[in-house]
Amino acid sequence: MTSSTLSVSSATDERTATDVPTSTDVPTSTDVPTATDVPTSTDEHSTASAPRAAASRTMSVLALCLGIASLFFAQSVVVPLAAVILGVFGSRDEPTGRGFSIWGIVLACVATFGWVLVVIAGALATLPFLLLAAAF
Repeated sequence: MTSSTLSVSSATDERTATDVPTSTDVPTSTDVPTATDVPTSTDEHSTASAPRAAASRTMSVLALCLGIASLFFAQSVVVPLAAVILGVFGSRDEPTGRGFSIWGIVLACVATFGWVLVVIAGALATLPFLLLAAAF
């Protein structure tokens, strides 16, 4: 049994001229794959794909926050206007935050038109008193 082991180990230790790599075995610059030759995977569960950039929803979230703030500060006109502008830009540029943008726009518009209705209702409520005071 030891003789067969010796013969196997001696066969692996001997190197011949065919075991030495030649210049044709070494990859050349044309054999190396480039970035365009490497196949990319579109499967999102694949570990070989490049990491994706984090989706930004900054403008959309700001539009929602300003839309909520518009419910209290709509009479300033600045807050609802900023909410609408950020909501429009956010819905156009940030597809992941589209819902936040839409809600920001809706809340800003509801708050603005709500305050307009409150002002009109207040003017209509005081109108009879102003007419009565003008008559005397």
